[in-house]
Amino acid sequence: MKEKINKILELVKLNKFKEAKIIAEDIKKNLEQNYEFLNIYGYILFKLQNYEEAIKLYKKILKIKPDYIFPLNNLANVYSKLNKHEEALNYFNQALKLNPDYFEASYGVSEVYFKMQNYKDSLLHLNKSINLKPSYLPPIKSKLHILRLIDKKEDVLKFLNQMIIQIPDNAYLYNEKALVLSELGRETEAINSYKNTYFFDRDYPFVLGKIVFDKLMNCEWDKIEEDFEEISSKIKKKKQTSDPLTVSYVTDSPLTLRESSKIWIEFKNPGKNKEHHFINEKKKGKINIGYFSADFRDHPIGHLISRTIELHDKSKFNIHGFYFGKKQKKNDYYHLRLKKAFQEYHDVSNKNHDEIVNLSRNLKIDIAIDLMGHTGGFENRMEIFLKKCAPIQINFLGYPGTLGTNKFDYIVADKNLINEDEKKFYYEKIIFLPNSYQPSEKDRIISNKKFTKKEFNLPENKFIFCCFNSNQKILRNVFNLWIEILKKSPDSILWLLSKNENFINNFKNEFNKQNVSTDRIIFSKKLSVNEHLARIKFADLFLDTFPYNAHTTCSDSIWAGVPLLTKKGKSFHSRVASSLLKTSNLEELITYSDKEYIDKAIKIANDKQYLKNLKSKLNKTRDTNPLFNSEFYTKKLEKAFEIIYKRKIENQKPDDIYL
Repeated sequence: MKEKINKILELVKLNKFKEAKIIAEDIKKNLEQNYEFLNIYGYILFKLQNYEEAIKLYKKILKIKPDYIFPLNNLANVYSKLNKHEEALNYFNQALKLNPDYFEASYGVSEVYFKMQNYKDSLLHLNKSINLKPSYLPPIKSKLHILRLIDKKEDVLKFLNQMIIQIPDNAYLYNEKALVLSELGRETEAINSYKNTYFFDRDYPFVLGKIVFDKLMNCEWDKIEEDFEEISSKIKKKKQTSDPLTVSYVTDSPLTLRESSKIWIEFKNPGKNKEHHFINEKKKGKINIGYFSADFRDHPIGHLISRTIELHDKSKFNIHGFYFGKKQKKNDYYHLRLKKAFQEYHDVSNKNHDEIVNLSRNLKIDIAIDLMGHTGGFENRMEIFLKKCAPIQINFLGYPGTLGTNKFDYIVADKNLINEDEKKFYYEKIIFLPNSYQPSEKDRIISNKKFTKKEFNLPENKFIFCCFNSNQKILRNVFNLWIEILKKSPDSILWLLSKNENFINNFKNEFNKQNVSTDRIIFSKKLSVNEHLARIKFADLFLDTFPYNAHTTCSDSIWAGVPLLTKKGKSFHSRVASSLLKTSNLEELITYSDKEYIDKAIKIANDKQYLKNLKSKLNKTRDTNPLFNSEFYTKKLEKAFEIIYKRKIENQKPDDIYL
């Protein structure tokens, strides 16, 4: 008998409850009065969701031994699971009368109060449970969850600091501290906390990606290629090592990018959402389109999408904007412009995921367009698409690549970005737009300020290479190409944007290591987009980054008449500049190797007539460049919407669309 009980306990530890139940049923007749065995059996029934049987068994135990604390606690857990709150509290309190220091019961009471949305009493009992057993993580996690729900970030930080003193080697606590510090805008402290997380657990989910992103932001390149290799290696092993956006900065492998997105989605959505079935019926009226983003503001996405939203055919479509950002300034031009452009604008920044999903469904949105993908940090709302907020869902513009889930039906792209034999790297079916996938506009507001080169510390008689991409896109391999170009073009300088003093100082140190004078690198601060468009003209040639290309910055450069040189790779994000250049009839500025990139840059720098011809071509063709033909672009996008909507109502599965 003892051997069988030991076997049952072994199976319970392995979560093999069905097998444990078979053995328990075989021996229960001989153990009708053995309250310890019956308690184990009741736990097995509870885990198998046989709640009524478990209740009967626990009550039987209490008749045999009324002062046995474990069935009281277990009985309370069953009632809590059944959302019978009063019964659960009754049995938890009976257990606490027998033993006021029984931390499991205190934790159980807190969980019941949480379900009742009585956060005050829940926190009271969580504190008691934590004080009784500080090393037990579940109540710590529950307290953090409540403090976040009631938006007490400073209290979260204070609590975490207290717990780290008591449990100084716990990676989870350091990671949570890093997250709240990031939310508070204390990025340097956050990174230090991520580094502590990584020190205690090198496999802690997604921490390596956070550290690598910070290194890129600060131009801390020492042994960074080893980090890149570790990220790729761990992704191959299906490990949670980095968010997909950071992965896209460091690799050009479509397979690695696909896998990183899949891993990220599985982390975001560990349990499968209950499938929602939309009623499939053809409408007599307009198609309801919903654009979802936290970037309807002065942001690259806001810059790119504004004109398309304004031009949508309101006789065919109802255009809804779902805004869940909180960053826009009061008089943000793009935010105000987009609010006006949407027929219906919904500020859902204070709604939770389920509330946004239900709003979208109630509004009968036919096509939901995610303009963020894996971007946006804490403002990202990927979960609403994983729950299916509309019968058709599209990945568009925000994240340049697959989102790693079949919850999205389509991705908007073009033939320059995805070859036919590369569709296997995308979960979505592909809408192939003509020209470039990227929207833009011809008529832009440009500052009338009369800038001079001197204002930006730019020399009057030097060739000016520039790159206005974000600092994290600049990798050491790109830097090495730039250094070689500068060495072979001695009468030139490099113009970058940055407000990060760490990046600036470290980048200059890299110049020193290469024996190139730091006088040849000029940094400027970010300006408003209308002022930036006015100063771009001082540059001669934009040197693109790799693998993550210029996107909006490429469009701006072409519009402003400054040629951009790119290297085309294998991934979506390493082909965006190529797509924009080909659309602009500038294929001669697309290169396919490091050598070709260097040689072309040097040729342009040394051939004044060639540069003049390139700039003249850009300026003369701006009005006819398909890249800036918003009307044509919008009509083609709307045609895609009509096709995929028709396929849906005719019960056809999503398929690639060629326009």
